[in-house]
Amino acid sequence: MSVTRESPAAERAMARQARGDAMFSYAALMPAFIILVGFTVVPFLLSAWRSVQDRGGEFSTENYQRMLDDGVFHQVISNQLIYTLVTVPVTIAVSLGLAVLGAKVLRGKAIARVSFLAPAMLPTVAAGAIWLYFYQPNFGMLNAVANALGLPGMNWLGSSETALSAMMVVAVWQQAGLFVIFYLAALLSQDPQLREAARIERTRPWTFFRRVTWPLLMPTTLFVGVIATSNSFKQVDLLFVMTQGGPSDSTNLMLYYVWETAFGQFRQEYSAAITVLLVIILMVIAVAQIRLLDKRIHYR
Repeated sequence: MSVTRESPAAERAMARQARGDAMFSYAALMPAFIILVGFTVVPFLLSAWRSVQDRGGEFSTENYQRMLDDGVFHQVISNQLIYTLVTVPVTIAVSLGLAVLGAKVLRGKAIARVSFLAPAMLPTVAAGAIWLYFYQPNFGMLNAVANALGLPGMNWLGSSETALSAMMVVAVWQQAGLFVIFYLAALLSQDPQLREAARIERTRPWTFFRRVTWPLLMPTTLFVGVIATSNSFKQVDLLFVMTQGGPSDSTNLMLYYVWETAFGQFRQEYSAAITVLLVIILMVIAVAQIRLLDKRIHYR
């Protein structure tokens, strides 16, 4: 059995075409690569270099030592962990529940799906301003409802015990609408024959969801989890509008504290050290999420 080979001229033509395709691919990716390096990698490297300098420009590790002794920073880290550990799973649960509901709606499904997305379409500043009226202690809607039920009103954003929880409600309310889109797309792309087979086998809805629907949604859940975690560490807008980190730093989060130390206290070196720690934390969490969830993902 003989094997036909391309002529040398044809091989050279194919090689030139392959090189041309590769050059075109690199040229197409170059703008995105330049933006990524210029606005992400280079600023991080400059921040890392600035974090190991004192105000005189000399090499020093005092900024990292200051983090160990900074009581406010300890409070910020605690707030951030609570904020992330609560908002991320709650956002996933709420968005998934709304997506399941939206997939089952037959009449008015367009209106229902748009209403789910409406909070995410609002700018964060506008969302925070709206919820300020809900939380207002004198004439806010929540206290009005509480008074109508004979319950005492509360200063939701003025108390250290309730301010962070109140802000987390707003964050979940706004973010869940965005992630509904991804879950809804994943649900609608699943093979309807799976549900038909489950109906014939008389499988309970909860069993079908736990054994079939949820495993097939794991790629979407991984994506949503990583993005929601990143968003929780980047939360600044709500703090500006609603609490400014107060009262008594009970709602102060890491990125807001970076801004506060850099532009409010003019300690750029210390804020650079916090920024480096923030990036490292995000990288560790992202890698952990991908490693833990990737084993449970059913790719198709």
